[in-house]
Amino acid sequence: MKRKVILDVDTGSDDAIAIMTALLSPEIEVVAICTVWGNTALENTTENTLRLLSRMGLEIPVYAGVPTALSKYLSPERDVPAFIEAEIDGEVVKMHDDLFDLPAPHYAKEDLPAPFFYMDYLSEAEEPVDIVAVGPLTNLGFALSLKPDIVSRINSLTIMGGGYNVANVTGSAEANFWHDPEAVQIILDSGVHPTIVPLDATHKAIITKEEISKLRVSDNFCSNFAADLMEQRVLVHSEVQPLYLPDSATVHDALAVAALVDREVLQDVREVNLNICFTGAGEGHCVIDRREAPAESNCSFAFSADRERFVNFLIETFKNFKER
Repeated sequence: MKRKVILDVDTGSDDAIAIMTALLSPEIEVVAICTVWGNTALENTTENTLRLLSRMGLEIPVYAGVPTALSKYLSPERDVPAFIEAEIDGEVVKMHDDLFDLPAPHYAKEDLPAPFFYMDYLSEAEEPVDIVAVGPLTNLGFALSLKPDIVSRINSLTIMGGGYNVANVTGSAEANFWHDPEAVQIILDSGVHPTIVPLDATHKAIITKEEISKLRVSDNFCSNFAADLMEQRVLVHSEVQPLYLPDSATVHDALAVAALVDREVLQDVREVNLNICFTGAGEGHCVIDRREAPAESNCSFAFSADRERFVNFLIETFKNFKER
């Protein structure tokens, strides 16, 4: 039986790859997609999601969520630029384009905002649902604040975010957690016990340019679009954030989807007590209780990943697309 899954995304490049990975995985039935701001503005992440689904010939309900953090940006000193781009041959190349170069969608988003969708759907669900959240966690933080009892209807929550030994948007934080640290803490305190797929794991599970070319062998829309997005990420990584293999890129969000299907893609997964910093140089930083007798675990935290297993998973999964 397929796992019923809700995706929560801020659709830029790796979110798009994650969405396609979920939709092409035989083990997953995506019942809805919630959008949030993050890689770009909410109207763009929603439009990108609709464009991608329409191009795939699908009409999955899309619920636009919260356009900014729960409280962070009420403090001007916490509102600082945080994006990754590079100037290559005089042209600015972003990790995430504002809008995908895809045709206009053939259907519209739902009227109900994403946090209220969560409250309604989870309250009425006959069986618990799996959630994969790969953007700022504002939608879920909002929903769990208003209706904390829905946590009992979440079968599993897989989050791409955070980092312990690795950071990207600042010297101490990953972008999703940095954008809305209060929302992360609400979730950690909710009792849901998520699996965290942080930069420690995603920076191990990178894909090389040579491996990206293997995606193109399938020669379908999804494999070619994913390859285009990955190659754009290679350019930016090579210029401003070189990885341990040359001409390679992270595909953060797709690793979270892969982990739901194949848990063995994650390595060195530890039960830890995690809290998030809210201010100053440590904004969004993951603080793990390292005492000999730590506080009770509130999440599973992946410190590494199986790179080859993940890359093979992507290559095989993207063979599954058929034009509709």
